[in-house]
Amino acid sequence: MKKRYIINIVLLAFIFSSCDKWLDVKPELDIYEETLFEKAQGYYIALNGVYIDMSGKNLYGKELTWGAVEAWGRSYSLNEKAHRPYLDVINFEYDKSEAKSIAASIWLDSYKVIAEANNLIQGLENDGEVKFKYGDVTKNMILAEAYAIRALMHFELLRIFAKAPIADNGGESAFIPYVTTYPSIVNPPVATKNILKYLIADLEKAKEWIKPFDTDVQYPGGKIFSYLNDSRVKLDNGAGEVLGVDEFFNYRANRLNYYAISQLLARVCLYAGENDKAFEHANEVINVVNKGTNFRFVAPGYIGDPMELSTIEPRLHSEILFAPYNSELSTWTEGYFSSSAKDWLLVLNDKSGIFSENADDVRLKAIPKNMVTKFSLEGREESDMIAAKSLEPVLRFPECYYIAAEAVFDKDRALAVEIFNKVVDARNNSVYNLKADVDKGTFMEALVKEYRREFLCEGQMVYVYKRLNLPLRENGTTVAHNGKLVMPVPDTEAGVQ
Repeated sequence: MKKRYIINIVLLAFIFSSCDKWLDVKPELDIYEETLFEKAQGYYIALNGVYIDMSGKNLYGKELTWGAVEAWGRSYSLNEKAHRPYLDVINFEYDKSEAKSIAASIWLDSYKVIAEANNLIQGLENDGEVKFKYGDVTKNMILAEAYAIRALMHFELLRIFAKAPIADNGGESAFIPYVTTYPSIVNPPVATKNILKYLIADLEKAKEWIKPFDTDVQYPGGKIFSYLNDSRVKLDNGAGEVLGVDEFFNYRANRLNYYAISQLLARVCLYAGENDKAFEHANEVINVVNKGTNFRFVAPGYIGDPMELSTIEPRLHSEILFAPYNSELSTWTEGYFSSSAKDWLLVLNDKSGIFSENADDVRLKAIPKNMVTKFSLEGREESDMIAAKSLEPVLRFPECYYIAAEAVFDKDRALAVEIFNKVVDARNNSVYNLKADVDKGTFMEALVKEYRREFLCEGQMVYVYKRLNLPLRENGTTVAHNGKLVMPVPDTEAGVQ
């Protein structure tokens, strides 16, 4: 089957130091699909290309993390002139041209990634000839990541463009298509509850496929995740180094690895109301973290004002399970999170309300003068600030504690409080003092406050309000959304292929 392949995959070819002649780029940048997938390196390049597209401005490089989705949750004090598109979004004026453009860009780029993932999946599932290093273990790892990418993008679309199940009789309405083939031309929308079932089933398969690669120490992922070090995540040293072929197996926290898929499964299950499954998958990650051998919370002394601390982890990279990597990210963020940003500066809204009575919370100390420093490059030690400048945090394991605590609360309140307090203690947050017999309303209020504190600029808060059908919080008051936390599907579905 011949097709015109995505150009960025061609451009990625240079990063491999020994690419052979298997990639014979045709004039006009045409590539035959069967040529691309003639050797294992073709699959490596194709998968890397999908991750790079996920890291773009319309997805995790901006709009799905610190950009539009974060603004949607009312995290910022917006400037009437500089932030007009985001003001239209938070005011639910989705018919305005710039708000429509944001929604359409997210839609189109998400389905583009889904199309690429489907093409890769089909090529891999139909290929019985290509030989991979580590054999089927590597093949299954690539397949698992492609399935997980497809699931993640569908889930993002679902959370943005569909009603939450709690406000839709469990998700009976159909808003978005669920696309599993390439090319795919006719794509009717599918009921939300059915899409959630498909996502859970696909992620469960992906989790089993990828488990050997990331948990068995005879394989690269197992070695990387078997002890505490920074090699699991690619940190930028400012040198723009070129990767070799074998480095495809490195930096597992930049990819949808076994633990990231576990967290994503927990997130999807909680959204679907599958609390037992949500607890199971989240608690698996918690048990690994609690052992202290594979992962760790960033120590309080490494979180705070970067102008005061000599060593700092502004993006908490030790806690990251999945973070796309884009070398252009800092050029996008500096216009919004630096002292030179001026009118464009994205200033935190309602800092006193978010952190209320706890002046010792280390996350509060990381927000001097209402400026979130997570994406700033300004600090006392420049090398610390630029180390993670290309990372886009999407999945960090503290969320597993919140998911597990909420999911188990109705069965075991004492356990829920114990799990919840792990994150509270890690952040020097002593404001709650929740008892083992705490009532659910009090517990959920504390949980919502923790989400607000923990995931600033990571694009998660609006989904908490939506999933729980809660009003938004702003400046000590609540703002009713009346079911309007649903962006309209773009006028064209041209991005669904």
